[in-house]
Amino acid sequence: MSLKLILWLPALAMAASTLPTHLHTSQDGHVIPKLLEKAPHEVVVHFHREPKNTHLKPVEENAPVATNPPDEQTFDERDDVHDIWERLRAGFNLPQVVGSIVHKHIEYFSNDPRRIERILQRGEPFLHYILSRVEERGLPTELVLLPFIESAFDPFSRSPAGAAGIWQFMPVTAKHVGLRRDWWFDGRLDIVAATEAALDYLSELHQRFDGDWLMALGAYNAGATRINKAIRLNHSRGKPEAFWHLPLPDETRNYVPKLLALRAIISNPEIHHVTLPVIPNTQYFTAVDIDGPLDLQVVAQLTGATFAELQRLNPGLIRSITPPAGTHRLLIPSTSEQHFRERLTRMPADQRVKSVKYRVRKGDTLSVIAQNNRTTVASLLLMNQLENTRISAGMFLIIPLSVHDDDASDDMKTS
Repeated sequence: MSLKLILWLPALAMAASTLPTHLHTSQDGHVIPKLLEKAPHEVVVHFHREPKNTHLKPVEENAPVATNPPDEQTFDERDDVHDIWERLRAGFNLPQVVGSIVHKHIEYFSNDPRRIERILQRGEPFLHYILSRVEERGLPTELVLLPFIESAFDPFSRSPAGAAGIWQFMPVTAKHVGLRRDWWFDGRLDIVAATEAALDYLSELHQRFDGDWLMALGAYNAGATRINKAIRLNHSRGKPEAFWHLPLPDETRNYVPKLLALRAIISNPEIHHVTLPVIPNTQYFTAVDIDGPLDLQVVAQLTGATFAELQRLNPGLIRSITPPAGTHRLLIPSTSEQHFRERLTRMPADQRVKSVKYRVRKGDTLSVIAQNNRTTVASLLLMNQLENTRISAGMFLIIPLSVHDDDASDDMKTS
């Protein structure tokens, strides 16, 4: 063997050892490595989709795991699965990433298993609905877990930066996706409206970034403009433009690994010493269309649910009353639907809102009455079917009692 060949062999071996692999499947079904660019400390592994569905195995540092798409099946068939977690795992389909930053978050979550259980338990009323909507759109079911990262499934969550709801929509983004916000209602907090908007937005980002879910998720957190700026910067410097190489804020660089770490834990909770809460694979709530105002305190009486539970299901009703004008969606526990409908049809309209009657005194104005009762002129006009602000001494006004003593109206003006 020549001296040149002897010198070349170690160099070739070293070069090959530093190149990550992309796995694809040959015609005979064997997995064949293919060279793929990787980010520092991360290995991204994409797998050929097999027709038969399998579950994820534990995520290990040196053992990449394949992810298979959900089986083609109807939602009735999916509802036959008794365990919500089994159904969720079947649709895991994001790229499997193995590396130090993902393992760091796996360890962080695993060190406090009770916290994971508490947050997932808090999300119980919403998980089945979100999962069904994700499946209907053919999206990766890991997206169901984003509210865990965003808000810990707290429907009333508000960040110092102004984001709100389980999906943490900023005011500007909420406007972009068409979420309605007014004195009565905040669509960012509404479970159904915000979920639909979040999935619309994620799908939009996924398309904008050429089908790259990691980029789309990063853009959901940091904004598409910031991601595009980072891509252009790396391009100008001749650096890789994959997500893991981008110069992004620490929050965004950790955002995607947190979701992948949570996916790994839910895939194999036992090896991470986590006990997932028992959550049945059934719809927790039912949507009912309500015409005109209906007080959540009255709904509690009609359904047998607690006022607090109804608030959690309807956080978008920031006054705890459905808006006086038009038809509005109300969420109630599914077990109460029939009883609720029967009793509501027999209830007189004047008993649907917990309110007080106020007799207008000489010198009163609608604006002063509204200010003294922590409401707005617009709401008093709607509640009392007034065409203008002219009032006279001796007339009666209906003032709802469920109006919160918060600064929601101020928030609407400033955000």
